[in-house]
Amino acid sequence: MHFAVQKDVLAKALKDVTNAVATRVVQPILSNVLIESVDANTIKFQGTDLDLAIETKTTGVVYTPGTITLPGKKLLEIVGKLPNELVVFQIDKETLETTVTCKRSKFNMVGLASDDFPRFMDARSVEGVVMPVDILRKAIIQTGFAAASFEQNSILGGIYMVIENGKFECAATDGSRLANRSEVLSVSVPSGKKVEGDKEVEGESKTSTATLDRPHNLKAIIPARACNELVKLLDSSKGTNADVRLALVAGQIVFETETHYLSTRLINGDYPRYLELFPSSFTYQATFSREEMVSAIDRVAVMSDDRTHLIKMHFEGETLQVTANTPDLGRAQEEVSMTFEGQVLDVAVNVRYLLDVLQRLGQDDVSFEMTGSLKPIIIKGVGDDNYRYLLMPVQSK
Repeated sequence: MHFAVQKDVLAKALKDVTNAVATRVVQPILSNVLIESVDANTIKFQGTDLDLAIETKTTGVVYTPGTITLPGKKLLEIVGKLPNELVVFQIDKETLETTVTCKRSKFNMVGLASDDFPRFMDARSVEGVVMPVDILRKAIIQTGFAAASFEQNSILGGIYMVIENGKFECAATDGSRLANRSEVLSVSVPSGKKVEGDKEVEGESKTSTATLDRPHNLKAIIPARACNELVKLLDSSKGTNADVRLALVAGQIVFETETHYLSTRLINGDYPRYLELFPSSFTYQATFSREEMVSAIDRVAVMSDDRTHLIKMHFEGETLQVTANTPDLGRAQEEVSMTFEGQVLDVAVNVRYLLDVLQRLGQDDVSFEMTGSLKPIIIKGVGDDNYRYLLMPVQSK
């Protein structure tokens, strides 16, 4: 095998796939990345730890086709130190010794045959859903952070993803907060009409927001780690009108774009009935500038307790007063202008959980809907009815 790839393109591909490479391995080949020629101008790279698998395709020049596996982390480290020039690989077919050259730099690496490298799941023959990259990416960004980082293999350590009757929904919770985003998708149907939600309307299927190979439902609890890696892969396609395909195959979910592939094992279990947790009405509503609120609570947070991260919010009139008080450190106070409906209200929250959502909203203004000091706070971006965030207050002295 003999091929060449530009250094920056190669580094990006290796960084993508080595995020899936196993760090503690029983099988040495799992610490390697697979490199294989696709055609005269395309090379694919793969990495896996058997739970998560990532593939990316890059442009290059293939002089002699072939395949090899090389130590992933070490190869990435080498490429990262090379000048931004063409990187040339030459693999000895008999010994699998690989020579990597770039300008005046030369490295010799010991490769392993690709025969024992795990084969990736082929989802092309399975019905799936195709949707815009931007819709999926936004849903994961706005929900994944609420998953439980301390329970990665439990249902709370994943993102619940549902496509049902033309509606796409994502949710994540760690028990103290809950993030939920939903979108009504337009899906193509055999009649040539399109469906928005469960309502059939006239229109060309090619203009639809998402398409089903055949109308079907999809439900899955996806590990948050896999979703975080998926967002990194989708970043290269954001804002380009690119699509991503989702399909369930043998206890795994597969995501595919033109240049990237990710598959991951699903988390088994029944996800909590989270929709029932959102209150149907509220007594208080506060609206304020998101940017002003973020700046204020970020400053106040400096004086919050390192263990509880607690801040207090006092809602009254046209001013929100935010305070943090730690006896051994001192006290901080900020005021934020707001529009408020309701009587005086005092609420205490974990400032980290509040900043997490405010920093991920795209709207200029945000609203808090509340029913009491210890009742759930529903946070929304003003003008975005598809997203809501439930935050449980904490008791304070």
